[in-house]
Amino acid sequence: MTNTWKAGITSALFSLSMLGLGAALTPAAHAQQTMAPAPMHSPWMRGEYRSNHNVRFVRMRLERVIDMLQHDRHDYGGHREQALDLLQRAREQLLQAEQYDASHPNQ
Repeated sequence: MTNTWKAGITSALFSLSMLGLGAALTPAAHAQQTMAPAPMHSPWMRGEYRSNHNVRFVRMRLERVIDMLQHDRHDYGGHREQALDLLQRAREQLLQAEQYDASHPNQ
């Protein structure tokens, strides 16, 4: 059970760190686009379909991790509860991203 919990929280924290990194770099990316021509499309970037699929996949994985943590008895000095709060906030952001995508087709 502990290894499953650790693997789940590690995966979720990695996803959160990538989400945070993207949010931190977004203003810089916008500033670069206004000052310089747009860079060429990188071969490793996802297309729109794969990107949408990835957001949905990560959200569903976060839901599973949240569920696992909510059923854990030990609170680890408040850290489990704090992690749950951050994971739920990340899940909400991904839900908002999906809703935005659904309401803004072809963007």
